[in-house]
Amino acid sequence: MNTYDVIILGGGAAGLFCASEAATRGKKVLVLEQGHRPAPKILVSGGGRCNFTNRNVTSANYVSSNPPFVKPALARYTPKDFIALVKGHSIAFHEKKDGQLFCDKSSKAIIQLLVERAEGKGVTILLGQKVGEVAQTDEGYTVEANGQSYRVPRLVVATGGLSWPQLGATDLGYRIARQFGHNIVEPAPALVGLVFPPREMERFKDLSGIHLRVGAACGTWSLEEDLMITHKGLSGPVMLNASLYWKQGQEIEINWVPEFTVEKTYWQLKNDKAEGGRGKFRVWFSERIPKRLAERIAWNAEARGPWSALSDARLRALAEDIHAYRFVPDGTFGYGQAEVTRGGVDTRTVSPETMESRKAKGLFFIGEVLDVTGQLGGFNFQWAWSSAHLAGKSV
Repeated sequence: MNTYDVIILGGGAAGLFCASEAATRGKKVLVLEQGHRPAPKILVSGGGRCNFTNRNVTSANYVSSNPPFVKPALARYTPKDFIALVKGHSIAFHEKKDGQLFCDKSSKAIIQLLVERAEGKGVTILLGQKVGEVAQTDEGYTVEANGQSYRVPRLVVATGGLSWPQLGATDLGYRIARQFGHNIVEPAPALVGLVFPPREMERFKDLSGIHLRVGAACGTWSLEEDLMITHKGLSGPVMLNASLYWKQGQEIEINWVPEFTVEKTYWQLKNDKAEGGRGKFRVWFSERIPKRLAERIAWNAEARGPWSALSDARLRALAEDIHAYRFVPDGTFGYGQAEVTRGGVDTRTVSPETMESRKAKGLFFIGEVLDVTGQLGGFNFQWAWSSAHLAGKSV
C-alpha cells in the first residue's frame, strides 16, 4: 500500500495551493485529481484571465450560514500575500475595478504557478483519478483510486462544489463529509443568471443583449452594477451577485435608473402632465436607458391613453415600474452556468483555525466544498488561497 503524509482530493485552486503549503513543511504530499488536467476552472475563470483575488476582501464579501467562520483564514493569508506570490513569479496583472485583479495574459499563468510551486516542493500530482472508497483506520485513512490503495494520516477534501459539471464537478466532497458525520447546507447554483417567469419572458424576450447599469435588491441585500438581458432571463454582475442571496419564490427588485427614486420621478411625471404632455418625460427616460427597453418598461398598460387622462395612481405605478420593478424569477440558469456553488459542508463542525473536521480527526475541508461563498470579483479565489493556507500549515 502506498503511504503519504497528506493526500489531497482535488487538484484545483485550493487543492494545489494546500499541497505546496504542506510540502513546505516537509510533508510527503499526494494530489488526486479526477480531471485530465489540473485546475480546469481556473483556466476558464475571468474570461480566461483569472480574477485571482480582490484587494478589498473582508468577511462581509462572503455568504455562509456561519458568517464568523471565514475571519481567521482571511486574516492569516491576505490578498497582499497572494499578490506577492504572483509578483514573485513575474506574472503581469492589472486591476479592472473595485479591487479586482486579473492576469494580463492567460489564466494558465496561475495554473503554472500552482503546479510548479507544488511539484518543486516534491508534491506528486496524479491526474485522471477516480476516487472510490475512503475509509477511516486507527492510523488515519485509506483511499482507493484507479485500483490503487493509499494510506495516510491526514486527508484534505478540496473537491469543490457542483458548478461547471462540464468540467467534471461532482458531489464527492459532500458524500465524504456525510460519511464522517457532517451536515451539508443545501447546495444551490450561485453567481449565475436568473430565469424570467412567463410574464417577463414575454415582455423582454426580444431585448437580448441589452446592457445597462441598474440598482438591484433581494431582501436586505442591494447593489448598483451592470445588468444584461438574455434570451431567457437576467444576467451580468448585478444579477450574478443577487443569486447569492436569492431563494426560490423570493422577489427581485430592479431600479432601471438608479440615480433617481420613485418619489422623484413621480413628481416629474406629475409636472409633465400639468404641462400638457409626456414628451419631456420620454426624452428624459430614453436618454438614460436604451430606447427599446425604455419603451418596453414605460409604455405599458399603466401609461396608455392620453397623458392628461392618466390618474396620479397610474403615474405612481409608472414610476414604480421604473424604479421598483419587481418580479419573482422562475429559477437560475443552473449549475452549468454557475460560477460557484452556494452551501456545502456545514462549517459549524469544522475548525476555523485549522480547517480540520471536528467529527473526524485528520480530515480537512477547504475551498468551495465548504458552506462559504464569495461575491463576484475574486473573492472565491481568495477563499481558496486562505483556507488552503490554514490547512496546509495544520496537516
